[in-house]
Amino acid sequence: MGESVIGVDIGGTNIRVGLLNGRLELVRKETALTGGCRSADELFGLVQRLIAAVDPEGEARKIGIALPVPWREGAERIVDSTNVPSLEGLSVRQVRGYFPQHEVVLENDVNVIALLESAHGASKGHRHSMYITVSTGIGSGLIINGAIFHGANGYAGEVGGLIVSDDTLETLCSGDALEKASRHLYGEEATAATLFERYHASDAGAVEVIALWIERFSNAIASFMQMFDPEIFVIGGSVIHHNPWLIDDVVESARNKVLEHLKEKIRAVTPAFGPDAGVIGAGYAAINHYKGA
Repeated sequence: MGESVIGVDIGGTNIRVGLLNGRLELVRKETALTGGCRSADELFGLVQRLIAAVDPEGEARKIGIALPVPWREGAERIVDSTNVPSLEGLSVRQVRGYFPQHEVVLENDVNVIALLESAHGASKGHRHSMYITVSTGIGSGLIINGAIFHGANGYAGEVGGLIVSDDTLETLCSGDALEKASRHLYGEEATAATLFERYHASDAGAVEVIALWIERFSNAIASFMQMFDPEIFVIGGSVIHHNPWLIDDVVESARNKVLEHLKEKIRAVTPAFGPDAGVIGAGYAAINHYKGA
């Protein structure tokens, strides 16, 4: 069995920290709210305390940190940190300085899940894959020849900003978009879950909204298929986690929008890893980074 590693998943709402054993099993996990941290010192001070809680014996020597920001190998500074403003402009040297006893690897939060699913999950055995998360927002990670594709500036996979129809994919198809539509139809207390409950009850308003969501999201899948030609899509996030049947409808619709010989090549599945994928993926990214070093 390999060595233990720490996985840290920093999101706009929560910070999750876990100790993983050499089989990538989560031994201990702690969670805290991100919102109470007004500065980088407060945020990483909290991460330090969470690490001490999950690894009191100091077993792990490596830390993988997943961040909701564009990232590439060799980046020296965190930029465009819209969900966690206290990270904006922070240098990699400063981040590593908070953990002087550890080797630290930083990576984009969706990329670490894409890599994890490719190496050990739903897209294992495929050289080219694309992981897409549909939750509060929409993001993706591209795996080319078994490795993360970052692009020239680290923005590869930032598909939430893709223009589909008359607005961005994230504005039209995210969990937030569904919740907004639900409130419009059923009142301020309604949620995305309300919308799907009404859909299954054949409510005409909900059926119309979901049909439009499938049409727009399948437009995006058809575009990704013809741009990147992945062997398989892994589609996760809370919207799909609670409504996995959407995938079949999206794929069926996308098949009508791609070139003839791609129609039967579109494959999409749900993830193998669940809600802790960000923590496990962050730890795996650290292991993978130092593999053979």
